[in-house]
Amino acid sequence: MDQLNHIETDVAKEIINIGLGKAADSLSFFSQQKVIIRSSELILEDASKVKSLSQKKGDNIHVLTTDIVGDLTGVCYLIFNESEVNKLLTISLPASILEDKEQKAVMSEAILKEADNIISASVITQFANLLGFSMHGGVPNMDVMNEKEVLPFLLSRATDSQYFLQISAQFHTEEIDFSPEFVWFLDAKFIEGIKQFVSDKSYLDKLKEYTGK
Repeated sequence: MDQLNHIETDVAKEIINIGLGKAADSLSFFSQQKVIIRSSELILEDASKVKSLSQKKGDNIHVLTTDIVGDLTGVCYLIFNESEVNKLLTISLPASILEDKEQKAVMSEAILKEADNIISASVITQFANLLGFSMHGGVPNMDVMNEKEVLPFLLSRATDSQYFLQISAQFHTEEIDFSPEFVWFLDAKFIEGIKQFVSDKSYLDKLKEYTGK
């Protein structure tokens, strides 16, 4: 399978960071706190080489799943451990709900799905805008499982013809930091799109339009 060279990998990471930046702005409004999100590492391999897709430990791993539909197809996952879920809820819900177990349980799924929808949609939008794809994300689903179930669950939707994109990202607010995992399975058009984008000599100018740098 084709792979991205160093420059193309950096461009892919920058496009993702642009999307995460847009997501952070939306989450800031959503949580009423300043949120900053940046990816620290990007791993891109073909799906046949998958050995481990998550480092999350524990019995209550929350996996949010969003289908990618359109010119570029695939599936994206956002993975939180229990501690990270509680941190996200802390910045998103008032104390009165956090202290009520029943209300917290009802609201937690809605909050996680909304966060996933914001983050996935923001990155997908940047892929569409910069790579010229017509694509969108579906309605997210949430599953809770133990750490041993995560890999089989993620691989259940993958095929050998796809690439997996693994992103380590940091969420920063005034009060807390946490690092959910992103795992995306994408078809070969993602590689083609990045290579085509970088082949245009004006690609840096296009990136600057979206970063404001």
